[in-house]
Amino acid sequence: MKNKERTLIIDKINLTSKHEKVFDFQLVFPGSSTINFSNNFINIKLGKNENIGNFDIELALKESISKFKPDSVLVSGGIDSSVLAAMAVKEFNDVKLISAGTKDCEDSFYSKILSNELNAPLYSVIITEDNLINAIKELKSLGLDTYSIIMGLTEFLAIEKAKELKRTKIISGIGSDELFFGFQKHKSMKKEELEKFRESRLFYMSALDLWRLNLIALKFNVSIAFPYLDDRVIDSALSTDIEQLTENYDKFPIRSIGKSLGLSGKITERRKKAMQYGSGTVKLIRELSRKKKYKNVGEFIKEI
Repeated sequence: MKNKERTLIIDKINLTSKHEKVFDFQLVFPGSSTINFSNNFINIKLGKNENIGNFDIELALKESISKFKPDSVLVSGGIDSSVLAAMAVKEFNDVKLISAGTKDCEDSFYSKILSNELNAPLYSVIITEDNLINAIKELKSLGLDTYSIIMGLTEFLAIEKAKELKRTKIISGIGSDELFFGFQKHKSMKKEELEKFRESRLFYMSALDLWRLNLIALKFNVSIAFPYLDDRVIDSALSTDIEQLTENYDKFPIRSIGKSLGLSGKITERRKKAMQYGSGTVKLIRELSRKKKYKNVGEFIKEI
């Protein structure tokens, strides 16, 4: 390991690989956590803050947002970003909601509902063939791999819009799925497996999702925050009985918070749909790949 400005470089993770790709990333986890390396695997045990007690998750989120003082929220009309938007709009003036998706996609539909319920302005980017291809080129220039490019398309176009609107402090709802068991896979896992899976997901977010989002934010010279990954929110989630978190699955605590904030059932009961599908980007990329006679999406992205 060696230090580098703003980042930590892991020179080698899998020492047996002949094609190891070296990349920068920051490790973010509660200070009481432990890490050990065994057989080329990184294992992490997230520490629980014994002093947190039953600190309220809703209050932890509100305090995180209050501290950051956002001027915009990336929204999809899903429960995670909707809860953050409701909190931000209530506390701060002139908070703008920003979404990105193809024409008539599901995320755009629900984002408009959210905007009406909060009486807050929504600025939507309609994803087209032209701006999609441009976004792919820009994301490739950041050195992202194919998976990260697909995941980052909606984020890139939304953050670009925020920059156009002179927004500089953006919040994202990323992290809720990892903390509150929002993935479809969670429903098929035994409860004793859930904590280990959550620890793994949270650990590698730093090298994947957060790395991608921070690269995009850096490109546009804006700040981006992730309230669900605030230390106190993480501590609150980890200190909450796993039986309570998995009640009805699908982020039950966050949906309950949404109801307490006055969001309608259209938002609080909307089933999760991954960003790349809810925004319509995967469908559009597949259509363009076929149209341009590429074998698959990966080849299409590589050749742009």
